[in-house]
Amino acid sequence: MFDNTAEVLKLRPKSNTKNMELFKAIHRAQHVQRNFDLSKRMPEQDIATVVTAATQCASKQNVAFYKVHAITNRDVIEEIYECTTCSSDSSPEASGSKYARSYYTGSSGRNGNYPENPQVLANLVLVFEEYENFKNRSDNANPQTFVAEVEKARPLLEDASAWKNVSKKEKLHAMQVLEVLNRQGIDVHDKDALDGYITKNRAILATDRDTALGIAAGTVNLTASQLGYGTGCCSCIMDRPRMKKLLGLEGKALLVMGVGFKKEGMNRRLHHKDDSFMFETRKKQPIEINYVY
Repeated sequence: MFDNTAEVLKLRPKSNTKNMELFKAIHRAQHVQRNFDLSKRMPEQDIATVVTAATQCASKQNVAFYKVHAITNRDVIEEIYECTTCSSDSSPEASGSKYARSYYTGSSGRNGNYPENPQVLANLVLVFEEYENFKNRSDNANPQTFVAEVEKARPLLEDASAWKNVSKKEKLHAMQVLEVLNRQGIDVHDKDALDGYITKNRAILATDRDTALGIAAGTVNLTASQLGYGTGCCSCIMDRPRMKKLLGLEGKALLVMGVGFKKEGMNRRLHHKDDSFMFETRKKQPIEINYVY
C-alpha cells in the first residue's frame, strides 16, 4: 500500500498493460471536445455501445431516473446547439438567458459574452430527459420511491368524501398506501407531517437521480474515450421550451452529451463553427486521497 498521496499521484502504470490503456482513456475523458469531424460516420455498433453505457450503468435500486434520446440527425443536432447557446437574439422565454445577460457579462467569451456550447455539435448527441417510473419493486419496500404512491393517493387520504367517486382499484391502492404510512408512523391527517414526509423523500430521490445521471455521464465518457471518440457535456440548456418541443419531451432535459470523431490536426478547444475562437482551459484540480490500511 502507498505511504502517501504524492506517491499515488506520481504513479503511472507500466507500458503496454491494460492498466496503462485505461489510465490513458481516463485522462482523455477529462477533456471537452469542441469540434468534430462530420465527414465521418459513426458505426452503428459504436453507437449501440455508447447507448448501452448510458442505459445499463448502475443506479440506485436499478431505478430508471431518466430517458435517453440518441440523435444523429444533423438538423436536429444543429437546433439542439441553438437551444444550448444564448445570444443577443435569444427570446425572453429562454430560461437560461437571464444568466447569459448577467453572469457572463464581463467574463471571458465572445459575441457580447454569451455562452456557446459546440461540444453538442458532435456526430452523436445524447439528451438525458428526467423520467419517473418507480414500479420496479412490487412490494413498495423502498421508502423513497414509495413517495410517488403517496402523492397519487393523497386526495383520498385527506378527503373521505372523494372515495365515492373512485374505482375499487383506486380505493385498494389508497388503503395499501395508508397501511404503509401507518407502519412508518405518519399521520395522514396531519398536513404538515405528510408535507414533510413528501419533501424529505423527494429530496432523497433528487439526489439519487443526480447520482445516477453522473454515473451515466461518466460511463459514457469513459466508454467513448476507449472507443477513440471525443466527448463533451452540456447542462446549459438556455431555451428549454424549444428543446422540449424539438424532442417531444415530457420531462425536463437534464444533460446533453456530444460524442464524436476528433478533427485530426486541430486543437480540441477550437470552436466547431469558428476556428478563430479558442476556448480556455483549466488545470484539473487535485483531489486528495486518504488510504486507510
